[in-house]
Amino acid sequence: MSVHQLGRRGVLCVTVAAALAGCGDSTGGSDTDAGTGTDSSAEPSTSAGTSDAQTSSTGGETGSTTGEETTGATATTTTETGSTSTGEDTESATDSEGTTGDPPLDLDALMEGLEDPYLRVYEGAGDGGLGHVTYFGLDTESPEFLALEPQEQAKVVKIQATSLHSALLQPTEEHPGAEVTGALEVTGDDGVRRQELTLKLPSEWNGRLVVLGAPGTRSEFSNEAVLTPWLLARGYAIVSGNKGMTNAGADGNATMLNQAHPTAHWGEMMIDMGLWAQARLEAATQVPAPPVYAAGLSNGGYQVRRALELDHLRVGQGEPRLFAGGLDWSGAYWPDARAMDTDDDQEVSPAEFAAANHLVSTNERAALTMGWLHAPDTLNTPAGYAEVPPYSAAHPAMLDGGFSAESALIWGAYSSTFDYLKDYGLTEFKGVGYYNITAYVFRAELLGHDAGQSLAYSCYSDGGDEPPPFYPWLEQAQDGGWTPESVTWALRNANTGEFSAPLISVHGQRDGLLGLQANAIAYEDAILEHGDPDMFRLYVIEHGGHVDLHSDGGLDFDANGMFGDEGAADSFTIMQPYAERAFDYLVAWVEDDAPAPPGKLVATDPVADELDASQLSFE
Repeated sequence: MSVHQLGRRGVLCVTVAAALAGCGDSTGGSDTDAGTGTDSSAEPSTSAGTSDAQTSSTGGETGSTTGEETTGATATTTTETGSTSTGEDTESATDSEGTTGDPPLDLDALMEGLEDPYLRVYEGAGDGGLGHVTYFGLDTESPEFLALEPQEQAKVVKIQATSLHSALLQPTEEHPGAEVTGALEVTGDDGVRRQELTLKLPSEWNGRLVVLGAPGTRSEFSNEAVLTPWLLARGYAIVSGNKGMTNAGADGNATMLNQAHPTAHWGEMMIDMGLWAQARLEAATQVPAPPVYAAGLSNGGYQVRRALELDHLRVGQGEPRLFAGGLDWSGAYWPDARAMDTDDDQEVSPAEFAAANHLVSTNERAALTMGWLHAPDTLNTPAGYAEVPPYSAAHPAMLDGGFSAESALIWGAYSSTFDYLKDYGLTEFKGVGYYNITAYVFRAELLGHDAGQSLAYSCYSDGGDEPPPFYPWLEQAQDGGWTPESVTWALRNANTGEFSAPLISVHGQRDGLLGLQANAIAYEDAILEHGDPDMFRLYVIEHGGHVDLHSDGGLDFDANGMFGDEGAADSFTIMQPYAERAFDYLVAWVEDDAPAPPGKLVATDPVADELDASQLSFE
C-alpha cells in the first residue's frame, strides 16, 4: 500500500489497489463448511470481532478466484506501486515488492465490531464493483443470480427494491475495492441501537469518509444509485445504514409499527456509523482519523441535520467533533418546542402539535385535501390535473400545509401512488398513496402503536367502495388524535437548528412530498433564529422534485389509469447533479476555507437536464 498526498487539499490519499489485488488468494482452514459459509477447522480471526466473519473475493490480477468464502484473512502479493515522500513536493514511481515501507492494509480490521460480518473484494472488471452496477437489472431467477453467494443475492434483492434514481443516471462505472456488511449494535442511555450497514473502501481511496443516511425506511443499499456512484468515482469511502428497519420488516428488521419509537435514534445512528467506520478505516489503513462528512436524501437528509445538531452537543461536552460538514438533500424537518409553543406556556400541547406543520400533519392535510381517489368528491381527477394551476381548489389548504404552488403537478400522483397494486390482487392498496401511507406509519410510530392498535386510522382499504378508516378518523379526531406522550416522542425527533459545522441543504421547488416551505424554509428559519446562519446554505432547485425516479415522469400524474402519458418529465429537473455540486461546495468550504456561495433559487432547464455536476454553478 502506498501513501501519498492528495494535492491541494493536503489530505492523505491511500492507494489500496495493490493490497486488494492479493485478496483473491484467501488463507484460512483447508475446509469450508458449506452450510454456514465459514471455516470449520481453522481458528477464527481475532481481529474480526466475531467467530463467524466471512470473506469473499472476485479475484485480482495476481490472486485466484475461488468463489469460496473464508475466514477473512488475506494474502499479500507482489505488485507495482507508486511511492511519494509526504514531506517533499517531488514524486517518484518505483517498482517495489510487497508493501515494504508502507503500512500494511488489514482488511480484517474493517469487520471488527459487527455482528455477522461479511467482507467482499471486488475487482471492478465485470463483477459490478463496489457500486454493484451489474445487480440493478439482474434477473433473480437467472443462473447468474443463483450462482451468487447468499450474501450477494441479498444485496441484489435490496438494491432492486430501493432504487430512487433517474433512469438518465443509471450507474455503469465499476469501482474496485472492498465492501463489508454486517450489523452494528450500540448501547446508549436509552437502549440499544441496531442497524445493518455497508462500508465501502475503494481501491483508490482519497482519505475521506462519507456517512450516508437512508431515505424513507429503506435498506443500507438505498443510496446505491443516488450518491454512491459519484462518491466512489472520487475515491470516498462510504458507510450507509438502514436505521434498524426496512419496508414491511424485510429480512427480520423492525418496522415503523414496532412500538419502540425507532425514529428517536435516527440521528444517533449516523454518529454510531461514523465513529465505527472512522475507527475501522484508521485501523485498516494506518491513516489517522479520516475526515468525515454526512449526506442523505429525504429522511436521510433529516438524519444529516439531526446528526450535526447532536455532534454539536457532543463537542460542547468536550468530545471531539465527528462531522466536518453535511449535505442535506430534501430532508424532513421536525420543529422543536420553540416553534410550536404558540401560547408560550413552556410546553407543547396535543392541539399545538396538531396545528404545526411537520412530517405527519402536512401529509395528513394533503391526503384530506386531495381526497381518497375513489371517493365521489375527490380532487384527484384528470380534470383537476388539467386545470391551470393543477388542482386549483386544493391550493389554499396545500400552501397552508407547507407545499409550494409549483409542486401541484405531483399532488395527485402522491395521493394515489400505489393504487395500481389493487389490480394485481393487493386490494388493500386501493387508493393508497405517499400522503396517506406516510402519515399513517409515522403517526403510529409516534403513538407507539402496532399494526393492530393502528387499525382505527389505517390507510389500507378493505377493497370496497368506502374510504379506509384514515379519512373519517382524522376528520373527527380531537386535537388531531395526538396524546401528550406522542408529542413527547415527536419532540425527541425535533431539529434545533443549532450546529457548528458547515451544512448545505438542497431542496426541490416542486417537491410535493416534503413541501418546500414546511421542510426547507422552516428549517432555515429555525437556524436564523437559534443557530449560526453563517454555517448554513439553502439552495432551492427550480423545478426540482423530491426523488429523481418520480421526476422521470413515470407516475400516473392525472389519475387516468395510465403511467407517464402526461409528459411530466419535461416539467421536473433531475436533482442529483445539484446535490453532487453542493457536496463539492461543502468540501471546498471545509478543506479550502472557501465558503459556499450564498443560498439562492438555482435556475434550471427541466427540458434539457444538466447531468454533469461539474458544469453547474450556484454563484
